[in-house]
Parts: sequence; structure tokens; C-alpha cells
Amino acid sequence: MKQTQPLKSARKKLTFFHNASKPYKALRSHLDRQPVGFPRTLTGTEIRLLKKFFTIEEARVALCLDFRGQTFSALSAKAKEMGFTDETLLKNLLLSMEKKGSIFVRQNGSGFTYALHPFVIGMFEMHLSKMDASFFLDTHQYMLERLIIEYLSTEVPQMRVVPIHESITAAQNVATYDQIREIVDKAGDRIAITNCICRTGRDMIGDPCKLTKRREVCMGFRDYADTYSRNGWGRLIDKTEALEILDRNEKEGLILLASGSREPLFVCSCCNCCCGILEMVSAMPRPVDFTAGNFYAELDATACNGCGKCVKRCHLNAITYDKKKIFPIDLNRCIGCGVCVPTCKTGALRLKTKEPLFIPPADHDDLYETIMRNKRGLVGQLTRMSKAVMGIKI
Repeated sequence: MKQTQPLKSARKKLTFFHNASKPYKALRSHLDRQPVGFPRTLTGTEIRLLKKFFTIEEARVALCLDFRGQTFSALSAKAKEMGFTDETLLKNLLLSMEKKGSIFVRQNGSGFTYALHPFVIGMFEMHLSKMDASFFLDTHQYMLERLIIEYLSTEVPQMRVVPIHESITAAQNVATYDQIREIVDKAGDRIAITNCICRTGRDMIGDPCKLTKRREVCMGFRDYADTYSRNGWGRLIDKTEALEILDRNEKEGLILLASGSREPLFVCSCCNCCCGILEMVSAMPRPVDFTAGNFYAELDATACNGCGKCVKRCHLNAITYDKKKIFPIDLNRCIGCGVCVPTCKTGALRLKTKEPLFIPPADHDDLYETIMRNKRGLVGQLTRMSKAVMGIKI
């Protein structure tokens, strides 16, 4: 039976679009095999997101990358095996991907190394200059559809809680990696400030932050500072300005979430009305199981005057009171951020150190190697999440 011309044309178009989608589907599978995966959805939201980050040619080049940094010469050798023989074209594609925040580029002496980002924390946050309402809504949809399971199923969280400075006393023996001022000091002159990606997205959908009008609240250190500066996503600042910004963030009640290593590449200043990470974590009956940190808040009920200020400051609803009576802090929900402590004028609240201590991986590379070694399959992820939803300690 002969096919009519309209039918032939329709089949040709369907074949074209099917073939055009192949590089994105291959990249989705490749990204899903990285430490923090990029799983498939029934709606195809993840493919729409990939098309914002990669052209078809860029998607093919990205298949040569993984989460470990590669020099250009090593990458070029892999790319040639896939048909990319033009090194100038390859360099231009890598530059284009970096400018969109699609890949992680580090300066290494006189050259650069290239690696894949996770979608979160990584591509999404680096997409600041290209942010629009459509992208933000697609990201939020993807987090609810599938990414929440991936993010919350890693053995070591990508982010950890750093207590605010005012909540730590001089008498407490606090490790340097848990002290925000030590983190800033060790970053030296490689500190950059950038707009919060979550608040920027919220502004675009008409749902601005309830806690702060400022947007320059998130910091990058070392390689991230270099990246922000090199691409015009932020500006370099000195230690004095960094500490001044952090002081304002703490006074406004923002939680400090750093990347999950002893030498963090960033510190975000977060709130429960904007932050996608806090939104995911706070939806769980036991947020404490999904946050890495070394502290929890303790209440001295005899010193409490029932003012209720701490209740308003708590982002995780760990503190409740009724008729000026404060109930014991819910340690399943307290993540030890310390935001409640400075508001307590009677000294009824203080941070206590957990036992045993959580010692973060050494650096960015060690963090993702650790996550990769302990990566769970779908069955393991669903088992963990089922327990979490039922409030069972994991």
C-alpha cells in the first residue's frame, strides 16, 4: 500500500524530532549515572531543562565529561573518538556551556579542567544570568516530580548546616569548618557575592522573599568565586564585606547552608519561603535525617519567658508554644542552625554539640567521590524515602 504524501511528510517530521531528542536522552542517562543523578520523569520535564542548558552539539560533548575534572587535552582525545576533531569548535562549545552554567570549569595553573555539575547543587544555581519564570517553574516541577528522591537519598548531603556566629559561645570547642568566620578567613582573597538564585526565581513568579529585600546574600569561595567573577555572575569582595553581609543575613534570620565539605565552595543564606532545599527537607517528618550538622538547640524551660520570638524565627517548625508555654524542642526537626538563639533575651536557648560529630569530606572532590561510592539504586532510594515519609529514623 502506497503512503500518501502528507503521511510521508508527517513520518519524516516525527523521525526528525525523534533523532533530535536522542542526544538529550543519552545525556539524561549519562547525568543519572553521576553521584547525584538526573532521573527520568513521566512528563519529560528533565528533557525540557536539558534543552535550556545544552544545544545538541553541546549535549554530545557533555557525554565526554563526568564529575571528575579533565584537562582539555584529555577531553579532546575523548571528543575525537566521537567525531569532534576541530579543537577550536570544542573550546567554543565548552566556553558556551560554562557561560550557561552547564558545566563546572576550574582554573588549574595556566589551563582549565572541565567537569559535569549535578543539576542541584550545580547547574540550577549557575544558571543565574539566564533565569526566567519558565525555567524556575520547570525546575520546581522537576524537584517535586523526581529530584526530591534523588537529593534526599545520598549518603552524605550535598549541603551542611553552619551555625550562625551569634549562636556559638567562646567556651564551645567548635571545629573550624563549623565556624563561618573561619570559613571566610581561609578563603583568602577568593570570595565572591552573588544574587540568591531561589529568591531571583521567586521574584519572577511574583512571590518575593518574606524575610529580606536583599538579593546579594549568597557567597562563593575559591573555585566558585573564580567562576562567578569570570562569568560576571557575581563580584569579588574582601573578608570585611563578606562578614558584614553575613552579619546582616544572620540578623534577618537566614540559615547558613554550606557545601558539604570541610572546605566549602559556597555558603547560601536560606529561608523556608524561598529555598528549594529547605522546602524539600522541611516536608519530611524528620528533617534532621537529611541535613548534616553538629548542633541542636536546647531549651531551659525555667528561664523561658514565653515571648515566642524563637517560634517565629524557626524555619523548620521545631519550636512550638501555647499560652506562653514553650514546649521542648522537637529534635527530629531541629537542624542546629542557631537562628533562634540570639533572639532569646533570657538565655533560655543555646546550641549543644551532637555526638558523634559529623566530619565532612575534605573538599569538593572528596564529597562527590563519597556520594558516588554510596550511590543507591532506585529500590534503595524508594526504601529510604518510604521510611522517611513514615517518620522512621534512617
